[in-house]
Amino acid sequence: MLVVITYAMLAIVAALAFERFGLMSSGLAWVMGAVVFLIAGQAHAAAARAEERRATEKALHELRAANLSLIEELELASARIEEVETQLATQPARPSAQITPATYARSAVPARDEGPGDELLNEILQKLEMAGAGPAANVSSSARVELIRDALDANRVDLYLQPVVGLPQRRTYFYEGFTRLRDAKGNVVTPAGFLKAAEEHGLIAEVDNLLLLRCVQIVRKLTKSDRRVGIFCNISVRSLTDEEFFPPFLDFLRRNSDLATSLIFEMPQAAFDGRSSVAARHMARLADYGFRFSIDQVSNLNLDLAELQRAGVRFAKVEGVRLIEMAGGHMPVAGREPGTIAPEDIASLFARYGVDIIAEKIETEAMVVEILDLDIAYGQGHLFGAPRPVREDVLSEGGAEARRAG
Repeated sequence: MLVVITYAMLAIVAALAFERFGLMSSGLAWVMGAVVFLIAGQAHAAAARAEERRATEKALHELRAANLSLIEELELASARIEEVETQLATQPARPSAQITPATYARSAVPARDEGPGDELLNEILQKLEMAGAGPAANVSSSARVELIRDALDANRVDLYLQPVVGLPQRRTYFYEGFTRLRDAKGNVVTPAGFLKAAEEHGLIAEVDNLLLLRCVQIVRKLTKSDRRVGIFCNISVRSLTDEEFFPPFLDFLRRNSDLATSLIFEMPQAAFDGRSSVAARHMARLADYGFRFSIDQVSNLNLDLAELQRAGVRFAKVEGVRLIEMAGGHMPVAGREPGTIAPEDIASLFARYGVDIIAEKIETEAMVVEILDLDIAYGQGHLFGAPRPVREDVLSEGGAEARRAG
């Protein structure tokens, strides 16, 4: 009522002013006063509706977040129940034993410092030996276990960076981060030697967490001079569904959301296509904080671009040679029939959905010429720079800054 009275008073004042200063006749002045009253009322009503709409949208957002959290809790509970059922089905019957909450707690948590832990490390090192991954091939079982433990205790884990450049200027816009391990003699174990084993034995979350911290350290350092520089940080889909890893991971990124423009999470195309509903939902939560995704090892360009856009994927990495072959018009592209889209239009088609193509594994200048004909915006490969280790003093300084920021 006070608002209505206020607007009515403004209308009367306007009408009297029009009449007093002779701007119009008395009758017309009062009509204009009525118009002022109606305009003010409509403006107030529109503002009220906008505020109500904002409040409704906020409530819906909170409701969706609560719904996602509830679904996650239900899925975790269901997974735990299935785990208990599996354990009960596989454990031999013991007449005198009873399963109590304490017994279940001990059986549900794998022993990390006893015999099974040593067996797990031995299995990993056997994988390394089969892959021919470095110095672990010719040492005894106990020495291999000691090598792994020494490497972890001494923090002999390095971050390597490879530049991703803009074409044709070749200015560095991004870096991709890779993890390397070293033994006591300084011999390097590459990701090909340990990532598969980590995936198979449930250790990939620890690798991803370590790589994330290294990437955060270097991002803090790089963005001091150029905030446009970003880091591609590889992450496993298994880590996104790990109930112990993801909640603190998400909380850390929420507290460091200023990194969203500089930190891009990357996974293979096959892993993205095969991700579970839990992984997709967790990716959506990261995207809500502004973080972006990239897919690499792209085997074909017949991608669902709308789905990539919805999932927050903003980059697609394709090998330069494969990209040139696929652009030859013999394969479908983004649902289009082969040959129906010109090769030089492929990049712009992807860009319409917010996805930039990066030609990776560029090794020769001749390949660059063909990539430029396709109007590709970015390139990566040894021609532009091989992966190089980041100095420990840089990481130490960046780590202190990251801890202060966190």
